Amino acid sequence: MILFLFIIIGCIVRYWGINFGLPHLDCRPDELVVVNIALKFGTGDLNPHFFRYPTFYMYFISFFYGVYYLLGRVSGKYAFLQDFVSEAVINRTNFFLINRYISAFFGVATIYVVYKLTKSLLDDDTALVSSFLMSLAYLHVRDSHFGVTDVFMTFLVICSIFYIIKCYKDGNIKNYIFAGIFSGLAMSTKYNGLLVIIPIFIVHYFNIFNEKLGFVKLFLDKRILFFIGVFMIAFLFGTPFALIDYSKFIGDVLYEMRHLHMGHSIDLGIGWWYHLKFSLFLGLGWSLFFLSLVGIFVLMKKDIRKALILGSFPLCYYVLMGRGHSVFVRYVIPLVPFLCITAGLFITAISAKILCKFKKYRYLLMWSLAISAILPSVNNVINFDKLLTRKDNRLIVTDWINEYIPGGSSICQLGSMGWDRIQLYPTLKSLESKYNKYVKRNEKQKIIETMTIIDYLKRKNIIGYKLVAYDEEIAKFKFNGEEDDTLPRYIVVPHYPLYIYSNIPENIKGILLSSYQLKKSFGVIGVDNRENQFDQQDAFYIPFSGFKNVERPGPNYYIYEKIEKVN
Repeated sequence: MILFLFIIIGCIVRYWGINFGLPHLDCRPDELVVVNIALKFGTGDLNPHFFRYPTFYMYFISFFYGVYYLLGRVSGKYAFLQDFVSEAVINRTNFFLINRYISAFFGVATIYVVYKLTKSLLDDDTALVSSFLMSLAYLHVRDSHFGVTDVFMTFLVICSIFYIIKCYKDGNIKNYIFAGIFSGLAMSTKYNGLLVIIPIFIVHYFNIFNEKLGFVKLFLDKRILFFIGVFMIAFLFGTPFALIDYSKFIGDVLYEMRHLHMGHSIDLGIGWWYHLKFSLFLGLGWSLFFLSLVGIFVLMKKDIRKALILGSFPLCYYVLMGRGHSVFVRYVIPLVPFLCITAGLFITAISAKILCKFKKYRYLLMWSLAISAILPSVNNVINFDKLLTRKDNRLIVTDWINEYIPGGSSICQLGSMGWDRIQLYPTLKSLESKYNKYVKRNEKQKIIETMTIIDYLKRKNIIGYKLVAYDEEIAKFKFNGEEDDTLPRYIVVPHYPLYIYSNIPENIKGILLSSYQLKKSFGVIGVDNRENQFDQQDAFYIPFSGFKNVERPGPNYYIYEKIEKVN
């Protein structure tokens, strides 16, 4: 009953505000990549031609997109396949929601698996406390809202560790097989899931030692051979084109390894130190983080074998992941369940030690400590989820532009990498030009998408805008890839405390001062408030911690209009 309550709490905080930002497609980086690949599988081409992530999660999402289409046909929502295609091109809200709902579901499911794992390895009290901490651990709650691979992979890792523990307690071949299935699928979701093979070899070593088998059995025992075989089959089941399109697969994996080592546009330091002082400290809250570290030593003192089994994956994962300069906070999500378990162990152990003879008061102390430990995390969860429920500033600015700026006007949007761009429809003439280029290059998918948008704009009588780009290298405006000597009528300037994503080119500031006047501003965050902490490498426009003077998600915007010279 208590566990069910924790699962309900975990469900509420993970689904609260889950429709954030929609129908804007770039409110959460990498969601669009997942959705695009999953939708592309529906065209019959099962090769993703993209292996920076493995593909199991995308195939999994694609299956549910197929179910969604079938339900639409049965209910009459889709009379023809083209109706489904039109929705997938014009308004992808439901496709993003399906993706996010699935991620959140497995985020909630992880709470239950943490309970089962901890109960199996330690005891029921520690299992309950650990699952409670897991239900409200801020970083895990936050990223369970996102339709990307991290939370799903963490669920599979915890499932594989659960079966690895069962291998330790009962070394039958069935547990090895299940451990191999979940381990292979974890690696087929994110490559670093490969590290789950470390605890299985530790457990297998303990087993052959206890059974007084020879050292050769560490590698040739049928149980470990079954694990390896099933592991490889499960990985290839989720990422089959790693074998078929192996050259592209190897190239993308090597790219990811270089990216991890070299960093992402801004150097925040090496991951080993950065994740301790920032990602985990803020992502768990200082109290939960501190207790989890102390709990590691408690587990080592209690049972060194269990400490090795439970701790080998997170330790090796942290060493590998922390060696580079790419330090997205999402990288430490797989560590969160393990740290909740060690924090839970410390809380139950210290409560039993202090009040060993007073069971009634021991439980009172235990839950008081657990609630105190999770409070900083809960504060972040509430602030974050409340912000998610508010309309994104990008949508507000889009609505204002569509209402107050005449169709056909030329608009230039600044910003470094596009995540802060307002999503506006281009003019029909511009789309038709792109359509002709796609036809010449025989890019079938882009032909279908462009034609669908053209038909939609014609049916809705939408004029669209002349969308101009600014090329900082040559200090020129461009339209449809060609230089345009005329100044755009409007320039949209985003501003946010993400140093690499919302920068204004220096050589355009003079143009704004001399030729433009501010027409409208949309301020939603105090950019100079130092209490707000940001995941600076991630283009996500909500603070990671602090939440001071923040009205809603999204950047501040300033819309400038060209000054018309009077003769």
